[in-house]
Amino acid sequence: MIELPEARTISRDLRKEILGKEIVDVKGNFADHKFTFYYNNPEEYKHFLLGKKITNIIDRNFYVEIEAEDYVITFRDGANIRLFGKEENRPQKSKLLLEFQDGAFINVTVSMYAFIAVFEKNKGMDNEYYNIELNGIGALDERFTYEYFKSLIDDNTKKLSVKAFLATEQRILGIGNGCVQDIMFNANLHPKRKINTLSAKEIENLYNVVINTLTNMINQNGRDTEKTIYDTFGDYKMILSSKTYKDGCKVCKNEIIKESYLGGSIYYCPKCQK
Repeated sequence: MIELPEARTISRDLRKEILGKEIVDVKGNFADHKFTFYYNNPEEYKHFLLGKKITNIIDRNFYVEIEAEDYVITFRDGANIRLFGKEENRPQKSKLLLEFQDGAFINVTVSMYAFIAVFEKNKGMDNEYYNIELNGIGALDERFTYEYFKSLIDDNTKKLSVKAFLATEQRILGIGNGCVQDIMFNANLHPKRKINTLSAKEIENLYNVVINTLTNMINQNGRDTEKTIYDTFGDYKMILSSKTYKDGCKVCKNEIIKESYLGGSIYYCPKCQK
């Protein structure tokens, strides 16, 4: 799933690979909409985009966003965005394929579910989650200061668990169920611990851990549980994930606990994250 490390890594790589290129064809298996949610009629995407040049790649928190002159192409959730060279075969599975004048192309498939949108830049998109993305504050924004972070702890949130506070309601843009696992481990906080039990020192430490963990993920080309546009896994080795939890705690060697919680899985060390 696209979280902040993937959004920024994919955007950086797309900026390097496709900026300035002209779209010469638009394809995709649009008839099968199962678990793929399109904004506007995908059958019209070719009419929108044909002949347009890629003019910008926008850094977002939960989205990958491409500007093609007066149109915007954006992806969220389980959209798998892959870059192919001109000599490579067209994949059979495709939710959106953009071909460029040099023969290279981007193909998008879906894991679990995904959101794909193409819309006019000056009209914007009428979507609740996208509007939150545009108007909210991401975990690596300049506005995400310690004072702002503390202000999020109020009467409505102070009784939430650490996981719920960090990764629900898009309270902090860019953090989902994947990234939050290592953030909680690095902060030595149990996922179910209530925010109102944290000391001032623990709150400050949590703020710093959020920034440092996400920055490390980006600097290492994203998480090793997610892939880049080159179809390779990121270099950041997740401490807690479905891939690693059976290996035990890297600090104390204790068994890692896996539980279902808040609509997803949590992983934690009962010794390091009391």
